[in-house]
Amino acid sequence: MDPRRARTLPVPAEAQADAHVFMLGGDTFRALKVIVDATGYDLRQARDIVYALVHDIEVPSGN
Repeated sequence: MDPRRARTLPVPAEAQADAHVFMLGGDTFRALKVIVDATGYDLRQARDIVYALVHDIEVPSGN
């Protein structure tokens, strides 16, 4: 896991917000599902993104 890799993976802002809320609530599975559904990324990439969101590492917004 390397949340810094998420800096190169664009994610829609709404999906970022939803995943962040799920992570703060301790629901990693739902956070991962939000990212995968919104982007089509694999689980490794989604995991990097959700942990970046929790650690306040900027993830680019994308459509």
